[in-house]
Amino acid sequence: MSEQDYWAQFPDTLTTTDVAKIIRTGVQAVRARLRRGTIPGHRIGDTWIIFKPEIRAWLASTSNQHRAGDVAADVDVLAGYPDVLSYRDLMRLFGVKYKGTIYIWLEQGHIPGSFVEGRWIVHKWQLRERLAATSNQVGQSDSPE
Repeated sequence: MSEQDYWAQFPDTLTTTDVAKIIRTGVQAVRARLRRGTIPGHRIGDTWIIFKPEIRAWLASTSNQHRAGDVAADVDVLAGYPDVLSYRDLMRLFGVKYKGTIYIWLEQGHIPGSFVEGRWIVHKWQLRERLAATSNQVGQSDSPE
């Protein structure tokens, strides 16, 4: 299987089960490593959001086989999204199947947004700031597990 085929089998937003499969460990170990910041992720409400590009960049940064063209360390998971995101964009980004989850996160302030005339408006720049603030990688050192 090629690298492209390998990564194509996983969604853009990974579950802890997906990450466990990728790094060949158990789901509980993945959750513990997310809490410690060993594995990159974002805490939105009570949910871990894990983006495939960030996992790829993390694995590339820990590899003993650095190659030209490896995934860059500074990954922008919002690059393919519009400047103002809809709830559908947020569902796709966060890998959420129920739009009510997005609305709850918006109402509770876990996702930044403005409620204007009956609908939520989420600006990409605000969401980018929130993702940076919710990352478990903020202030992390390269210390071994």
